Amino acid sequence: MPPRTRPTAIDRPDDTRERIIDAAQAIFARDGFVGAKMQEIADRVGIQRPSLFYHFKNKEALFVAAHEQVFARIEPVFRESLAPNGDPFVQLDRVSRAVLAVMAEEPDFARMVARTSVDRHPAAVKIVRTYLQPLVDLSVDFVRDGQRRGVFADIDPFFFTLNSWGAALIYFIARDLLAPTAKPTDAKDVARFTTTLLQMGNRALATDRRTPAQRAS
Repeated sequence: MPPRTRPTAIDRPDDTRERIIDAAQAIFARDGFVGAKMQEIADRVGIQRPSLFYHFKNKEALFVAAHEQVFARIEPVFRESLAPNGDPFVQLDRVSRAVLAVMAEEPDFARMVARTSVDRHPAAVKIVRTYLQPLVDLSVDFVRDGQRRGVFADIDPFFFTLNSWGAALIYFIARDLLAPTAKPTDAKDVARFTTTLLQMGNRALATDRRTPAQRAS
């Protein structure tokens, strides 16, 4: 078998669309849906404005793609990790770690969501809700199922989910504003935050609120 060679520029698929999405995410995160300028996105990618519209017919289509790129990674994790009949605490651990890892790799995602929540542009809100609401509903159903099985404590499933998402978003939006200084994409810092968030979630959901030492005595 002949040795494999690295693909040449001719062999590589056109990555212009992906570069447009990456640039758009950064600008949507900074300026919001209304403030983002298609010309600036084209300039950042290094293409002409007509080329941008070849890939995306308008700014709304690009806004959809900017969110789809992230949610296409998160949604399968949710559905696979929260499948029925598993150990719910193991499932919660798995989905939390996986989603936070994706968010760490997509640094503009949290800021895009936060900017939309502030600007409240109807089209932008509708797009974000279209992707986020099914995941919130899935999480709420997961907690309710655990409560029916007697595994989870009597806690409001929606607000538990809201608090979890809110904590994650705040971490990636505001972590670098707080001491000690650390970037929200720093692997060790993300790991510490993930552990803390899981500890808080497990304590809130556990039917036995005693500490491990108290349970062992």
